[in-house]
Amino acid sequence: MGTKVGVGESKKTDAFEAGREAAIEALRNAGIDACDFVLVFATSDYDHEKMLKGIRSATGEAPLSGCSAAGVITQSGPAGEGSYTESGLVRGESITGVMAFSSDKIRFHNFLVEGLKENSKERGEELARKINPQLVDPLVLIMLPDGLTVNSDAFFSGIEKSIKQPLLFCGGGASESINAYKTYQFHNDEVHTDSASCVLISGEANIETAINHGCIPISMEKTITKAEANRVFEIDNESIWTFFKSYLPEEIVDFTPEVAGALCLCEKLPEEYATIYDTHIVRAPAAKYPDGSMQFLCEMVNGSKIQMGRRDPDKISKNAKIMAERIRSKLGDRKPVAVLHFDCAARGRLCFGQDAKEKGIDVIQNVFDKDIPWLGLYSYGEIGPISGKNYFHNFTVTLCVIY
Repeated sequence: MGTKVGVGESKKTDAFEAGREAAIEALRNAGIDACDFVLVFATSDYDHEKMLKGIRSATGEAPLSGCSAAGVITQSGPAGEGSYTESGLVRGESITGVMAFSSDKIRFHNFLVEGLKENSKERGEELARKINPQLVDPLVLIMLPDGLTVNSDAFFSGIEKSIKQPLLFCGGGASESINAYKTYQFHNDEVHTDSASCVLISGEANIETAINHGCIPISMEKTITKAEANRVFEIDNESIWTFFKSYLPEEIVDFTPEVAGALCLCEKLPEEYATIYDTHIVRAPAAKYPDGSMQFLCEMVNGSKIQMGRRDPDKISKNAKIMAERIRSKLGDRKPVAVLHFDCAARGRLCFGQDAKEKGIDVIQNVFDKDIPWLGLYSYGEIGPISGKNYFHNFTVTLCVIY
């Protein structure tokens, strides 16, 4: 039989009907009546419990993983994103995206851990203990953590401390409709928050991952002089918020989603990784505290060298195309059976406006055949390895190509 994969989507506003329609379309496009695994991304406006019931009315008890999304990406392009206008936030359309797998070559084991905010490291250790019995011919661990509460470094270190053998991570942080301030993770027929929904993919297949950003440093090099875990207090002995404000228009007096989507810190990478990936890895703030400190979804230690950075739309498009071409060249004549796509929520309409499909997505998808099953989301942080080392990123795109 091999591996059969199909993708379906629905823009119905009724949650149950949207889930059911997307699942039926996914099965039909795969040419199957039943499946072994289901991946789901959906905008945050749905009643997700009803949506999952709609999906499982078509897919049965097949394991299911997924999360809420600021927007969903399929071969039809991106959909569901909100955007900012002079009058404020304009919400995007509702959309549910479903990818259904049936395979006698690939195995899927899904997992969930809760309580990331309280102790991400312990949750990572718990996840590793759950994974260890299933570590036979592992290919990749797809991770969908809460993009508002995870400390990715602590989570990764907890996994890597307790896992029986090295494992590549790929995925993205669960996201939402820009200012709902809560994300959701799906596990079978359950909906959670402050958790991580994960799936271990194993068996007879090949995986190619790639990651790329489109940011440029715009300041002199600075040093983080006060930080604790994933909270930064000072850069060059002054408030980090003061540092950020110096690059913002005078009328902006507080941290907003627009600020989070515009400016970032570019942290210098070790030379052995910088020559392969880029000179810097991107770190975007997730929140600001009343004392002027800022929370990140990864840890930044005292002494780290950083520069202020910003998105560059031309670099985003150019680098995304180069990344896709690099993967395509590695595949040769082999055709992917599925592509999983994790793109930063700040790289869609918040960056390109109405040109998000053409400049952000088509530059990647046009490198591949247009009939490849493709599902992704606009995420709060992206996960992918650089030269075998697992990293959490911001303002990036990560692809996981299964073939």
